[in-house]
Amino acid sequence: MTIDTFFDYEELDRNARPGAFSTLDMEVLVPEVAKLVPGDIYLEVGVDKGKSLSVARMVAKEKVKVIGVDLKVDPQVKGTVFYQGDSVEVAKIYNDGLISVLFIDGDHSYLGVKRDIDAWYPHVKEHGVILFHDCDESSPGVMWAVSEFVYTHDCGFFLYKYNNKNTSMARVLL
Repeated sequence: MTIDTFFDYEELDRNARPGAFSTLDMEVLVPEVAKLVPGDIYLEVGVDKGKSLSVARMVAKEKVKVIGVDLKVDPQVKGTVFYQGDSVEVAKIYNDGLISVLFIDGDHSYLGVKRDIDAWYPHVKEHGVILFHDCDESSPGVMWAVSEFVYTHDCGFFLYKYNNKNTSMARVLL
């Protein structure tokens, strides 16, 4: 990605699968995915209908592996790998390589987020990035688990909270 790279978030939104992932959320996810180089891995926990996974696939360079994990049925996003099952159980058998960008958007309870962090953090490469959806007062479990992780691992932390919008993203730099 170069400094002059421009993304039309409205166009990405029009071409993406339906789901609960706004153009404001894309402004955090897209630049992280666009930085990935062939051989890197993007993994998303909590795919639902596949909107953010489809955005990641549209933006990722060729030969960047885009992986989704969810309890629900595979949303069939072309060019992605999908694991159906409990994210913690999938993490136990995961062997696709170290993850460059991990996006956690699964169970929003404190214990759910903590389980996902504990299961997937060991699979993230050094200096990788972990993104969290809904890290705000609407999901206190997400806020608590992310804060605890950042504090205990001394990570860089950025919160993107949009006034008058029901959306937020957290970016953690390892």
